[in-house]
Amino acid sequence: MTTTATGNHLDILIVEDSRTQAEQLRYILEKKGYRVELATNGRDALEQIRAGRPDLVLTDIVMPEMDGYELSRRIKADG
Repeated sequence: MTTTATGNHLDILIVEDSRTQAEQLRYILEKKGYRVELATNGRDALEQIRAGRPDLVLTDIVMPEMDGYELSRRIKADG
């Protein structure tokens, strides 16, 4: 793994159905040197995770289609 000038090279996936909250989190994390991707629900997040595993997933709990608890279970099951 390479590091940025701030030493914070991590790929973070934010799973949040509120675009405003997701963008605010992205802004804060990118200022600290993290690379951030967004997903609006659990199904989209699973597709992104399967395409390229992030180092960290930050997820909302209450979302349409698949809640954060189910997303966490599926991520663990895919191991």
